[in-house]
Amino acid sequence: MRLIDYPIAIAQKQRELLQSEQHIRRLQDVVNRLTAEIDTTIAFDTDLRNDAQRKAKRLELMKAPDYRRAATNLQMVQDQRAEIEIDLNLLRNQFSVLKLELRESIATRELQMVDAA
Repeated sequence: MRLIDYPIAIAQKQRELLQSEQHIRRLQDVVNRLTAEIDTTIAFDTDLRNDAQRKAKRLELMKAPDYRRAATNLQMVQDQRAEIEIDLNLLRNQFSVLKLELRESIATRELQMVDAA
């Protein structure tokens, strides 16, 4: 990749990261809503007499397919976001290295010109 291509590639990766973060927020809202429904169900269940029973019921309800699917989807998108962030950092680092190499090349040429004079 050429030096001039890096800013565009970095911007594209940043947009991808933003989209991933938006997706995470939507999925987090779903998980939060399902968790609130579970907590509401537990709060109004008069058969649950102590904290241990409520915790056990909460764990049981969190094993429901809808909740598990939402939590799994959230984890997958969070992992994808982490991968995008790694790629973004790599692009930034490659861009920095390329700029440093270019500066070194310019400095070397300038020294050669001074030595030749």
